[in-house]
Amino acid sequence: MNTPEHTRIHGHEDDILGRFFSALAGDDIKALQSIHIPRSEVFYVRQKYFQDTGEWVTLDRMERSMYLEGLLDARDVHKPNTKRDWED
Repeated sequence: MNTPEHTRIHGHEDDILGRFFSALAGDDIKALQSIHIPRSEVFYVRQKYFQDTGEWVTLDRMERSMYLEGLLDARDVHKPNTKRDWED
């Protein structure tokens, strides 16, 4: 798998496993319930996008883009009705 160097240092929003295990270790039920885990196809499409373009995007951006293109339902997207700062 060809993964960019900077992905080894995850941004907060992409460190899903780190946040999950931190909440689990801290017995933080509220944090566990608030963690959004994107559908698996979001991870696959993001990796393919990186392979084709060399640009690494956040999971939120890829998930939102897929939603706006009609590839995901609102129930599968974190805050589907919230416009992101990168949208025009």
